[in-house]
Amino acid sequence: MKMAAIATAITTALVSGSALAAEVYSSDGTSLSIGGRAEFRGDFQGQESGAKLDGTMDNKSRVRLNVGGKTQITDDLSGFGFYEAEQKVNSSGGNDKGTKGLTFEQRYMYVGLESNNNAVSFGRQDAATVQISQMSDNVATHSGIQKTYIEAGDEQINNAINYSGYFMDALSVKASLLASSESSEDGYALSGIYTLPFGLGVGLGYAANENDGTQDSKQFIGGLNYKWEGLYVAATYTQGEGSKKLTSADNDFTSYEFVAHYLFENNFQALVGYQKGEIDPSGASKIDVSDYFELTGVYYFNSALRTYVTYKVNNLKADSSSLVEDADNSLRLGLRYDF
Repeated sequence: MKMAAIATAITTALVSGSALAAEVYSSDGTSLSIGGRAEFRGDFQGQESGAKLDGTMDNKSRVRLNVGGKTQITDDLSGFGFYEAEQKVNSSGGNDKGTKGLTFEQRYMYVGLESNNNAVSFGRQDAATVQISQMSDNVATHSGIQKTYIEAGDEQINNAINYSGYFMDALSVKASLLASSESSEDGYALSGIYTLPFGLGVGLGYAANENDGTQDSKQFIGGLNYKWEGLYVAATYTQGEGSKKLTSADNDFTSYEFVAHYLFENNFQALVGYQKGEIDPSGASKIDVSDYFELTGVYYFNSALRTYVTYKVNNLKADSSSLVEDADNSLRLGLRYDF
């Protein structure tokens, strides 16, 4: 495979996670594709959360499977559906199968209609502001924190009704409504990313939802990213109130993320990331819920198979809060196959 083709596939995979989905059926305007990943992830020094690792390795391996379909209704109108599930190894670390060793956890399940770069979808899917948090949430191993503060700004949420549109070959607009089955827990989100001709993207978003019996939540989020050949850099910032990480009292939250990675011509990629998040409860001291640097090296054998090593420098200090565990650093080795 030519170097440019590999680089394109790698960039696409960072954004979509299912760039290699294979079409297994196509007839009369209806198609079906299957994709996913199988990934070994072993932590050899400290756990991912920062907790102490008593043994030799904490196995965080997983497999994901997804199925996507599309049907052409008219020249300008099509329908689509998507499902994805994930299975992890058992959490005990022993040889027993365990509950998680037997169960696939639902990630996405939605259907929708699309016409001329405009789409409406219904089901379990990402909130509108996730396109902003994903600007910096593309390091090799650890998840971004920006999407985790409030329900209406999170990924893989139930009862979501989404709109997405793409305009002028530069502007991505998303809106979502969270129609909860519970009393007084509805929410909504709006976001947009505009990408300038020279590769600079600017994103802004807002999300809010009711919390029955506790403080209502709201979140502002902004992001910048820049792409040039093999270089990608991005930063996001969010602030708001009513974080679901701490529901015992009114609270404000702020956090920011930074990521940079460069893909060399030999298919080696170097990544560096930083994440910081804190909650400020009413009448109490601020609580750091995330604070770390991450250094990663990735080697792509081809567009389907990669291996990586990541070192996470955890700056959290354990305190009386149940949100903060020990602050051990961690070393992760990984091997990932996309299909």
